[in-house]
Amino acid sequence: MSGATKLRWFLVALFVAVAGFVVALLEGPMFEVQTVQISGAARTSEGAILEALDIADDQALLTYDAQEGSAAVADLAWVEAVSLTRQWPSTLRVVVRERTVSAAIARPSGSEWVVLAGDGVVVEYRMSPPSGVPLIVATNEIVEASTIGEPLAGVDRVLEISRDLPLQLDPWVTTWRASEDGEVTAELVGSARANFGRLDDHRTQFVSLASILNGGASLVCLEVIDLTIADTPVLHRDPNCLLQSAALG
Repeated sequence: MSGATKLRWFLVALFVAVAGFVVALLEGPMFEVQTVQISGAARTSEGAILEALDIADDQALLTYDAQEGSAAVADLAWVEAVSLTRQWPSTLRVVVRERTVSAAIARPSGSEWVVLAGDGVVVEYRMSPPSGVPLIVATNEIVEASTIGEPLAGVDRVLEISRDLPLQLDPWVTTWRASEDGEVTAELVGSARANFGRLDDHRTQFVSLASILNGGASLVCLEVIDLTIADTPVLHRDPNCLLQSAALG
């Protein structure tokens, strides 16, 4: 064996020995996970995040499966995204971005509210609705299918329409109603309601609704604003109310 070959094998053996030493060192007690730094979690408890991370008592920072840990934390209801990074020698840093509440859906009885994030994921159940978000009444069939941490089926259209509602119309809407077949209705101040039907052209419907509510038509005895033909709304008035108004007039 030539001198060059011997030197090559010596260097290979040295590299393997050094690499093995480094790995053994990094897997030793000095480099075990000692600290978990969590940021961005306001509605998700630290305990829930630590439980999802499932870090063993003697877990080496080097060999912790960050991808699996991230996936487990991302499964928590309020968590929209998560990032895990190692900070040597012994810290695991967890940065969480939580979902924001976009609506609350009630059973027809109003006894329970299902709180939804913007992507339709169920984040919690409440006995009273949160403030500042659209309130939606749905059928029991829709609400009973809800599961914490999972998207709620059958509410995509009503979430989209309520989210896109122009500010000028917001004071007029008290609650929204969603049916299993995709019908969307807005309950308005003064007991009237606007029927959006199942159309996708809700922006044109908003223009039509605004023209009616903001002075384009009389609101006396108004019962239903039918927006199912987006640019040609039809007004339905309560006939009994009209008779009483005529008698008073």
